[in-house]
Amino acid sequence: MREFLYFLARLGIAIPIATLTWIITVFIMDLNLFLASIAGILGGVLPFYILKWFQRRSYLKSLGLSVQEFQYIKNNLKESQQKISRLQGRIFQIRSVSAMRQLNDLTKISKRIFHIVKKDPKRFYAAERFFFYHLDSAVELTEKYTFLVAQPIKNKEILESLEDTRKTLLDLSSTIEEELMKVLSTDIDTLKIELDVAKKSLDRRPMERSRKGM
Repeated sequence: MREFLYFLARLGIAIPIATLTWIITVFIMDLNLFLASIAGILGGVLPFYILKWFQRRSYLKSLGLSVQEFQYIKNNLKESQQKISRLQGRIFQIRSVSAMRQLNDLTKISKRIFHIVKKDPKRFYAAERFFFYHLDSAVELTEKYTFLVAQPIKNKEILESLEDTRKTLLDLSSTIEEELMKVLSTDIDTLKIELDVAKKSLDRRPMERSRKGM
């Protein structure tokens, strides 16, 4: 949404400048239509990208991130989105209802972390282990699990492997939930402070009323 609004702002400035440039080059400078059109396009493109640079710089400054850090986080988010898509694509390949529900919950938590970090890139550092280790493990284990489930032979060894994998995914799901709590820790701390302030404010009211009554 932010990028779309920035884009509209750039267009709102670039189009009038491009139009004004074209009018000036045609009616004042008396250039032919071809050269005037090129000048008009340049007159719109230049402010569009200059404004884009300033918008990005202002946004990164508000986040407290450098251009390199932002690009680094952006690349990792792009990779993690592909991994989450792979994870989600395996849900309906599992025949067990409980395992399907488990994988669905795991995917939901992973998507939640992804969207929070995408909205506030600075939180990426609170969930680095999720992006670099836990998400990869979840994808690999899920793909191996679905591969074994699809096998026509279900001997003791395969059944044990399936059970071990399911238990490991359950543990991994709990670990990723902890990662989500880390990402939300700032919001939780802020909420606690706001609640404390609200409670103190509510506690003062009866005292103030009693003083007024006196």
